[in-house]
Amino acid sequence: MRLIFLDCIFASMNKDCMDIADGSVLNLRCEPIECVRIGFIGLGVRAKRAVQRMMHIQGCRITALCDLVEENLKEAAEIIAQHTTEKPAVFKGNTGWKQLCEASDIDLVYICTDWASHADIAVYAMQCGKHAATEVPAATTVADCWRLVDTAEATRRHCIMLENCCYDEFELCTINMVRQGVLGEIIHAEGSYLHDLRERIATNDNGERKWSNWQIEFMNSHNGNPYPTHGLGPIALAMDINRGDRMKSIVSVSSVRVGENEGLSGTMNSSLITTEKGKTILVQHCISLPRPYSRSFLLSGTEGFAQKYPVPMFAFAPDSENAVTGTECEKITEKYRHPFVTKYKERGTELCGRRWIDYAMDSRLIYCLRNGLPLDMNVYDAALWSCLVELTDISANNGGMPVEIPDFTRGK
Repeated sequence: MRLIFLDCIFASMNKDCMDIADGSVLNLRCEPIECVRIGFIGLGVRAKRAVQRMMHIQGCRITALCDLVEENLKEAAEIIAQHTTEKPAVFKGNTGWKQLCEASDIDLVYICTDWASHADIAVYAMQCGKHAATEVPAATTVADCWRLVDTAEATRRHCIMLENCCYDEFELCTINMVRQGVLGEIIHAEGSYLHDLRERIATNDNGERKWSNWQIEFMNSHNGNPYPTHGLGPIALAMDINRGDRMKSIVSVSSVRVGENEGLSGTMNSSLITTEKGKTILVQHCISLPRPYSRSFLLSGTEGFAQKYPVPMFAFAPDSENAVTGTECEKITEKYRHPFVTKYKERGTELCGRRWIDYAMDSRLIYCLRNGLPLDMNVYDAALWSCLVELTDISANNGGMPVEIPDFTRGK
C-alpha cells in the first residue's frame, strides 16, 4: 500500500492506478523513458528558472530551446553551458515552436509562453507524439480545454499543467490528513490568489520582461477570474475532484474596477462552485489592491478544519472552538509530513529557496515519466481548473448567473 501511496499520491486510495481501456487517460501509463529529453518553448523569467532546475534533476536533459527573443535564447543556453558541454538545438521565429515539437530528439515539450498560446502548443506537441507540460492556465477557453482532452485521449500522450502550489508543504500535509480521515469528509473549501502585483506589473517585473506585457492585455478584456488554478488546484486534489466527485456549476461576481489602470486595478472576483455531491468551493482573485498575499487554502470537514492563511491553523472535533496554531500546529504538520516534502524540500530549498515547490513539481514529473507512472495531475485536471477562466467571465458578465461546468472526464 505504501508503494501505491507514493506513486499515485493524488489518486484516491481505493482507486486502481491502471490506464482505463475505454479512451480515457485518467490514469494513463506510458512506456518508461530512461532519460527524458526536454524542449523548452518560451524562455522568460519562469522558464529560465525551470531550465536551471532541470540541470539538477536526474534522468533528464534539455535538447532544444525556442523563443522569439534572441537574448532569452542566449541566457538559457548559458545556464545549460554551466552544467554540460551538450548544446541544445535552437529554434526561432514565429514557427519555431512547431519545428521544436516536430524534432525527433524530444520526449517532453515544456511550455512557458503567454497564456493564450498554451493550448495551441500543447495540442501540437501531443499530435507530434510528445508529452506536454504547460504553465498555468493550460487554456483560456472551454473550447481549448476540450481540445486538450480530445488530443490527449487520441494520442495517448500526457498533458500536465504545472501547478506548483499542489506541492507546497501545508497543502500536501492536509492532503495526507484527508487521505487518513483526520478531517473527515470535506464539505467546503476556499482557495484564492490575492497578491498585490501593482508595482511589479508597473515596473515590467523589475525590468526582466523582454516581451509584451500580455497579462495586462489579457486582463483588460476579462471580468472573471483569469488565474484560478493556484487556489483551486490543491483543493480539487484534496476533495477528490475528477476522482469521485466533480465540479458541477459556478456563480461568479466581480467588483467595480478602480484606479489608473482600469484594465487591472480594483477587480476582486469571487466565485462559488457547487460539486455533484453538494460540496462547495469558494475561489477568489485580486492582484491590484493593497492587501497581504494569500492563497486562502481552507478545508472544512466533518471532523476537522485546516487553514493556511493568514496564519496556519487546525481545529478538530469535538473541541473545534480551540484552534491549534503556532508550535502545536507545526507538530501536526510534522506528524502528517508528506513523503514528497521529505524527499524534495531540502535539496529544492538549496537550489531554489522558497521556490522549492517548483523543484518538487519538476522532479515528480520526470520521475513519473521515467518510471511509466500516471502523473500526479492529468489533462482532465488541467482542463477543469483552466475552464474557469472563461466560465467566471461569463457568469460575472451576466450578474452572477449560474453556469454549468463541463465534465471533461465524460462521466468516467
